[in-house]
Amino acid sequence: MSAVRKKSETSGEQLRRMCKDIADGITEGKSASHWFDDGNDVYNIEWITYQDKSYKAARLLVAGGGPNIWVNLQTNTVDGYWGCDKVTWGFVDNIGLDDYCEEMYGY
Repeated sequence: MSAVRKKSETSGEQLRRMCKDIADGITEGKSASHWFDDGNDVYNIEWITYQDKSYKAARLLVAGGGPNIWVNLQTNTVDGYWGCDKVTWGFVDNIGLDDYCEEMYGY
């Protein structure tokens, strides 16, 4: 009896799955503070501001080094990059992540 080999994911498929999982977590999550504090590492925050330096939006780097994955609160997308692969996956900010970031920016 021969062993059945399971086809491994390509880097593009892995990136797509990772971006979808992050987007689903924001859409279906409990709260923004829970999302920040519950094992979702935010490695960097890129603030997007108006000319008067007031808050407009933020981009959150949630994966880096292999794939680079940003949560973009201006476009409500999870944008992933890995080699020559690029994935964009939309989400609905049901957890108030943008509001949470705006509050953080004020401090």
